Amino acid sequence: MVNEKAESFLSETLFYVFVNLKGVGENPAFHVVPSKVVATSVYESHRAWLSKLKKSGEARKDSSMRRFTDPENKYLDRWDLLGLDVATQPGAAADGPEKRARG
Repeated sequence: MVNEKAESFLSETLFYVFVNLKGVGENPAFHVVPSKVVATSVYESHRAWLSKLKKSGEARKDSSMRRFTDPENKYLDRWDLLGLDVATQPGAAADGPEKRARG
């Protein structure tokens, strides 16, 4: 979940990392997403949601909250999008985020 500011808060150097804390004993899933992708997605999906009526037939009320989803896991563990070579960063762990996330 993000708020409506995500629709216009974007930069080539801004990324979101969405973390899915799965069950106990399971590694979390990390979705590394460029802000431009998040902005477009939440704008379009929110407009589509607003255009549909409630089950009662009433119009939906606008909200400041937005939902981002990555149903095809296109951004799952996409640390490479950051353009960083984790292995050469000072203090980088030998088992960077990609290995921890994949277990």
